[in-house]
Amino acid sequence: MLRSSVIRSVGRLSLTSSSSLVVGSVVVPRLSFNNQFNGIRFKSTTSPSSGVDAANEIQTQLPSFDEIASNAGAISEQVSQAVNMTSDQIGYMNSIGLAQSWTWPPDLIQHFLEYIHVYTGLPWWGTICAATLLVRLAMFPLYVKSSDTIARNSRIKPELDIVTKDLMSAGTLLESQTIALKRKKLLADNGIQTRWLAAPMLQLPVALGFFSGIRAMANYPVDGFTTQGLSWFTDLTQADPYLGLQFITAGVLMTFTRLGGETGAQQFSPAMKKFFTILPLISIPATMNLSAGVVLYFAVNGTFSVMQTVLLRNKTVRKKLGISDIVIHPTKPGTEQKGIIASLKENMANARDQAEKKQAMRDKEQLQQEMAKERKKNSKVKIVRRDSKKH
Repeated sequence: MLRSSVIRSVGRLSLTSSSSLVVGSVVVPRLSFNNQFNGIRFKSTTSPSSGVDAANEIQTQLPSFDEIASNAGAISEQVSQAVNMTSDQIGYMNSIGLAQSWTWPPDLIQHFLEYIHVYTGLPWWGTICAATLLVRLAMFPLYVKSSDTIARNSRIKPELDIVTKDLMSAGTLLESQTIALKRKKLLADNGIQTRWLAAPMLQLPVALGFFSGIRAMANYPVDGFTTQGLSWFTDLTQADPYLGLQFITAGVLMTFTRLGGETGAQQFSPAMKKFFTILPLISIPATMNLSAGVVLYFAVNGTFSVMQTVLLRNKTVRKKLGISDIVIHPTKPGTEQKGIIASLKENMANARDQAEKKQAMRDKEQLQQEMAKERKKNSKVKIVRRDSKKH
């Protein structure tokens, strides 16, 4: 019955000339309902006696062409604004699907690059260089702390080696804990905080953020990346045609390794120096297909590392910054320098033996504790003999 009532009511629609629209040269009438829905209820929970018109529960008029046109115009304007944005505006990265987060390292680096590019007006090659230098300058105090820690550690190296050897050969858990406390006291007395030794490791997530962020910008490509290069690599989205950036990167990596690493205080064995000389050369064919923007970051970052190493090796600078002097102890006669493979094998064997000893000590300690608990439990047990006369 309801269905037939709706059909009859819809059949009574009328087109009024007063509500027509003119679109170009065509007159389009606007549909409107007559007041013939009064008294018709569509399963409303409101009682008829409440005086609420049931016809107000449904839409009685189709949207006008004016409303549709205005909404379409607003949407079109927003889309055109997003499409017409350039890399000289904040928000451009986000509009093209990059820099979506402030916590993920690649997105954070993209935000950082965009702000430098917009507010300084630097071309993209200058933006990459400026961002790299600013990040490395912000991390410089961490390298100062790490260099000081390595230098302090070098002063007590003979004593520390003996304590470490004793710790590795400890036979009981109590002995191991005693030696560990002795080692901790030795470090504290010399002002050594081992947490600063891991400070340069923060460079790893930063480097990965720059690598992934710039590579995504080159793959898009970001507006201006194809024309705002420098010298022989004008297109930052393409690989360096002459591998000049790759050779610069390899050269600076070999230099700062031979100078003592980024802290200027690390002492590498001849085998390690040889390894860090070969590794940069291998990186040249490995990075030859990367975009010039990415390799430019590697080159600038490596150049800063060399400058930082030279600075931290200067005695005057170390004195001004309160960094301890490096102490190089003479090598014992007959001591041979081990190669990288042999050193790795020895370290792995020592770590495995130490882990096995610690596990054996834990098992022995746990067994002793269980036996002590069992003896304590048995000591509380009383044997009561029943008097035979009471039977």
